[in-house]
Amino acid sequence: ENVYRGLADQNLLPEAWGGTTITVNCSAATGAGVNELLEMLALQAEILELKANPSARARGTVIESEMHKGMGTVATVLVQNGTLRLGDSIVFAQHYARVKTMQDEHGRQILEAPPSTPVKITGLSGLPEAGSEFIAVANEKEARDLAEKRSEGKRSAQQQLMKRANLESLMQEKKGAPKKVLNLILRADVQGSVEALKISLQKIQSTKAE
Repeated sequence: ENVYRGLADQNLLPEAWGGTTITVNCSAATGAGVNELLEMLALQAEILELKANPSARARGTVIESEMHKGMGTVATVLVQNGTLRLGDSIVFAQHYARVKTMQDEHGRQILEAPPSTPVKITGLSGLPEAGSEFIAVANEKEARDLAEKRSEGKRSAQQQLMKRANLESLMQEKKGAPKKVLNLILRADVQGSVEALKISLQKIQSTKAE
């Protein structure tokens, strides 16, 4: 019921409540409902005509990323179109990678990942955010150049944001007592946890402190 309520809050009304959003109650521990979930996914994919081309260049999304003691930066990605191969050069946001190792969900080393395959990859230049999209490019040089251009764009946007924030604090000082600022450093095991904490903290409204 809590999950249904949460979905309804996001304008996704479950079928059980008379809406159009398909929900399947399942358990990873017992396996209950998993077959039904797979059937519903296949049915929806057919109805929506969701198709991928395994011959195209790889595209997909970062599910999670973390710093691993022995392996460096590790990202779990979902290949959504094309086929990702060992040694491929890819770009996501302001980071790039040349895929050094690739593991499936059971930790086995694989050489290629066709569409709809989740894989854990290494060889990244930095820690990508969960939800970042990636695309395969011709070579590592092109990947590096693209990542650097995007990084410059992000730095420029951040500078503009800081200028605006400084201006806002100056206006606040003129109006009256300035707000106190509580500086926080967030640390977590994976990038997704950091994002969740950040969003939760930003929702806290206060007239006394930021």
